Amino acid sequence: MSDERPRSDRQGHRGYEPDEPTRRSDEQQPQPQQQAEGQPDPRPDGHPGYEPHEEAATAPPAVVDVPHVSGNGAVGDTLTCTMGNWDGVPTSYSYQWKSDGATDLGTGDTYVVAPSDSGHSLTCIVTATNDLGSTEAPPSNAVAIP
Repeated sequence: MSDERPRSDRQGHRGYEPDEPTRRSDEQQPQPQQQAEGQPDPRPDGHPGYEPHEEAATAPPAVVDVPHVSGNGAVGDTLTCTMGNWDGVPTSYSYQWKSDGATDLGTGDTYVVAPSDSGHSLTCIVTATNDLGSTEAPPSNAVAIP
């Protein structure tokens, strides 16, 4: 048996809060703002009061979570590097792939494993940039290439 009571039974009880605000029938209902014909809607999401804003950087980017490389590392397969997580409102990211932490292999967030990578460990280093500078993250996890 349910303890749920009809809403009208709950109104007189302490702590009762209506699901919706009550309105008298003579109250004026809010009206949506009318858009002038031919004018673009200044609220891209269509919600009243929407005002887009961009957070301004107050310092160069700071790494929160180190980038991560995924993929199985077989010759011919593609490895993918995440950008990691950053504070400081980065506006761009660059990627550098390394073999054994030293030899530069390429740029971009993906890398196709080459036959010459066999026997080596590959990592990715991400650099985040904003108007106040650039910061290089520590190397990602290493993927051993058989």
